[in-house]
Amino acid sequence: MGPNEPTVSTGDIEILRYDDRYREQSMEVLRKSFFLHEMVCIGAEVDLTPQAQKDLEQLCLDVADAGVSMIARHVPSDTIVGVSFNVLQTPSGPDDANYFEQFRDNKCTNDSSRSLMQYMITMDAKVNLFERFNVSCLLEIMFLATLPSYEGHGVGTKLVRESVRLAKELKSGKAVPTKASAGESSGTFIKPQLVSANFTSRISQRVGEKVGFTIINQVPHSEFVYNGRTYSDRIGPEHPFSILVVKHI
Repeated sequence: MGPNEPTVSTGDIEILRYDDRYREQSMEVLRKSFFLHEMVCIGAEVDLTPQAQKDLEQLCLDVADAGVSMIARHVPSDTIVGVSFNVLQTPSGPDDANYFEQFRDNKCTNDSSRSLMQYMITMDAKVNLFERFNVSCLLEIMFLATLPSYEGHGVGTKLVRESVRLAKELKSGKAVPTKASAGESSGTFIKPQLVSANFTSRISQRVGEKVGFTIINQVPHSEFVYNGRTYSDRIGPEHPFSILVVKHI
């Protein structure tokens, strides 16, 4: 442990639903961790493209509005040290763009962020989870990140566990999204019946294993190309594929 690394005991980390009070700190976790070190961010050169990072911050803030994202707070220092930006997904009609497609087409200002959105759209299109599991709503763990100085303390695992717990509470009606979709009162929102995630690194894949997710699909990073090079060219051999995983709730 280096001189600047915090000592963290298990009880020091609490998991909260995202709160706008912590907006700037939550964005800092993305800036210091996710955008620089997450595999697909490296594959699509988001790590090298500040404008792409700004686009994806906007995506996270838009998603956070729905109130199903989670943050990890280091209690002694009141610091946000991890985030899980989650989104409730419902099937789109055959002619309708889904949420990620709309974001790619209307809000991405940069080829790098568009490439990352296209990765998410492609991964989601490979297996129709709604049809496969006969569900009308799922909670997708979209972006999961821990500050580098807090890695190795189980923060990611806690965020995923609590995201699953929130999905169960949404399903049972014990919890509601903070903002229901237009035309829905908080009592009638569509409730998730499944939790899904695309885990892009060996590290997040181990988290999924610990929390009891089932692997549905595995896709090599060599399948995705940005700027004439495959994602795997930039990522290297340590993290060769992404997996789509689900957990029943």
